[in-house]
Amino acid sequence: MNDQTLRELGAYLCWKRKEKGKTLEDVSAETRLRVEILRAIEKGDIQALPAPVYARGMIRLYLEYLRSSELLPQYEEFLRTQVRAEPPEASFAKPTVTKGFRRRDNRWAVALLALAVLLAGYLLWQQKGVLGKAIERKAEQATVAAQFQTPPATPASLDHPSVPVGKLSSPGATAGDEPQSDDLSWLPGHGTGKGTSGIAESGRLEITALESCWILVTREGETLFRGTLKKGESRVFPSEKEIRVRYGKPTGVAVRWMGKDLGKPSTQQKVVTVLYKPDGSFAVR
Repeated sequence: MNDQTLRELGAYLCWKRKEKGKTLEDVSAETRLRVEILRAIEKGDIQALPAPVYARGMIRLYLEYLRSSELLPQYEEFLRTQVRAEPPEASFAKPTVTKGFRRRDNRWAVALLALAVLLAGYLLWQQKGVLGKAIERKAEQATVAAQFQTPPATPASLDHPSVPVGKLSSPGATAGDEPQSDDLSWLPGHGTGKGTSGIAESGRLEITALESCWILVTREGETLFRGTLKKGESRVFPSEKEIRVRYGKPTGVAVRWMGKDLGKPSTQQKVVTVLYKPDGSFAVR
């Protein structure tokens, strides 16, 4: 089949389309074939179509639309001739492999990766330890700060007027007078001995503040004193029974027990509790 035959076939298809009263745009909308493809078929310009594999399907679709499928063998003959006329594609030569080529050794990369993972794990472990210590220090500081806060005073009832613990006033003192330290000499059974508290030197616990220090003094569950001793201030407590003292800053006080100078309760800054027994012994907890 030559180009003249293709043009004649194309003119026949154009006549069939017009006989149906269709334009190229109408056929394109109904067959989804582009207008350029339809125009090339009607002009017999098959070379303008895509590869023969796709051109065969396009021509078949247009012929079926015009009810002229009997012309398909003539187009296929031309397409087969066109495929044989196309030059074969150039083959690619196999690239030569250089002799002596060695496969890259990636073991050093694996070793570096493992070392990086170990280093990262060690750093995380170290940071975890530092963070844990910091949290412990913050918790200890919060505990000490909470202990230094004096709880609000309980209102005194009408039946039982309250008297500040550890600050008993002497007989005859008025409401406007300054509370005395711990003078118990006016109580029955407490003679007027030597010392500021009237308690015998061998039967008392004396706490002197070297610097401001919070303390809590209890005896058999009863609170004898709770508050902050200012620098130079002293407190004396009788020792007939076991006395428990909690020091907010053990290095900030000096203790004298049963006439003996015990010095500081502890050399550490953290809160400690000391149990003083009537037999003269004591235990740090």
